[in-house]
Amino acid sequence: MKVLLFAIFVASAGFAETPDFYAHWGDGRAEISSYRVVQPRYGELREGYGVLIFVTEDINRETFIKVESPTAPKDRMYVLKLNNVLKFTTGIYDYSAMTSVFSAVEGLVDEDAFELCKVTLSSQEWCGHVFDEMQRQGGELKGEINSYFESEGKNGYELEVPDDFEAEDNLLIRIRELKGPIMAAGEERKIDLLPSLWSFRLAHRSHELVRAVLRKGNATTVAVGEAAMEVVPWSWGWDGFEKTVWVEKGYPHRILRWEDSAGGKGELIETVREPYWSLKKNADRVYRERLGIE
Repeated sequence: MKVLLFAIFVASAGFAETPDFYAHWGDGRAEISSYRVVQPRYGELREGYGVLIFVTEDINRETFIKVESPTAPKDRMYVLKLNNVLKFTTGIYDYSAMTSVFSAVEGLVDEDAFELCKVTLSSQEWCGHVFDEMQRQGGELKGEINSYFESEGKNGYELEVPDDFEAEDNLLIRIRELKGPIMAAGEERKIDLLPSLWSFRLAHRSHELVRAVLRKGNATTVAVGEAAMEVVPWSWGWDGFEKTVWVEKGYPHRILRWEDSAGGKGELIETVREPYWSLKKNADRVYRERLGIE
C-alpha cells in the first residue's frame, strides 16, 4: 500500500520514473561537465571555467579513503564522488581550487541516500597552498585545515550535526535526485547548512553552520547556451546571500546553470561520459577541446 501511495504521489507531482542508479552510474565511466564561470574576487568579477566530475567508487568505511587493495565488502562503502574544479585569474596570478565531495549512495548515519561522508578542498594561488578536510563521524563533523597563512596555520575543528543538516558542497549531488525526489516541487525547508569550504576559504572565516532555507521550485524552461532546457530550480540562502541552481528536469538531472547574489555564476558548456583516468595521451587533448576548456 505504501508503495502504491508513493507511486501515486510521484505521478501527481510530475516526476518521471527514476532509472536504476547502478545501471547508469556503475558503467565504469565518469560524467564530466564543463562550465563558463564568473567568480567574484577582490571586488571584481573574474572570468574562468569550472568542471564538475561525478563518478562512483568504493571507499574504506573506517578511513573514508579510496579502496585500492583487497577489502571485505562489509568494510567498503559505495559513494558518488564529485570533484568540483575551478580555475580563474586575478591580475597577474592564477587561482586553482578543487573541492572533492564523497556522498554515501545508500546513506551513512541516517540511511538517507547521498549522505555526506567527507569533503576536502585544495586551493592554490601564487601566495601559497591551503588544504581543508572534513569528515562525518557519527553525530559530529571533524576537520583539519593546513594553510600557508599564519592566521589559519594547522588547526582542527569540530561541529555538531543537527537533524536537519545539509552541506552546501553535497547539495550539488543531493539536488540531482538521482535515486528519486528528496523534496516536492514548491516545497521549502529550513536547514542547518554548512556553507561550501570554498566560501570559508574566500572569506578566511572559521567553520560554522548557518540557519538557511532550501527551496525546490516548479519546473520551467531556461536558456542554456543557445538551447532552451526544461529545468527544476533549486535555491538556498542565509543572511542576505542567495544562490540558485538550475537542474536538468530529465535524467540524469545535470547541473545546467547557477547564479548567486554576490555575482558568481556558471553555465554548462558540454558534458561527456568517459573514463578520464585513461585519457592521458597527447591525442586525448581532443576531449578538452570538446569540453571547451582548451
